Amino acid sequence: MWKVFGEEGVMVQFGTLWTARMRDLSKRRKDRDRFLALLDSAEVTHYLDIHQKMHVFKMTLPSSCTVEDVEFLKGFVQRILKSVEYPMVDLDGEEQRAALIITAEESVDEHSERMANWYKQLESMEKK
Repeated sequence: MWKVFGEEGVMVQFGTLWTARMRDLSKRRKDRDRFLALLDSAEVTHYLDIHQKMHVFKMTLPSSCTVEDVEFLKGFVQRILKSVEYPMVDLDGEEQRAALIITAEESVDEHSERMANWYKQLESMEKK
């Protein structure tokens, strides 16, 4: 059975389960309120990179978050990871490779941008 920080779950729920486990594991920690405020403002998603055989959790923060917020989260999560007896993800008791990406950058739809430029060029060519 799949587990995230010792809690059983199915892969489609890993993002939500990771968030809930972080909330539980952060109890009695200094700066927990700041951590929870950032965690609540973030969107946590999970995907499995089958080529590298790695579980990737991506924490996307609002663009209003600062570099200091990202650094704070990184340090806070690292302290939790060092203190728990469970791996981030395991399958039937065997630890799986896992990573966390923390970002506050808005993703850019490069395809839409390129297509918009292409349509602008097409329109200017038609006007000639």
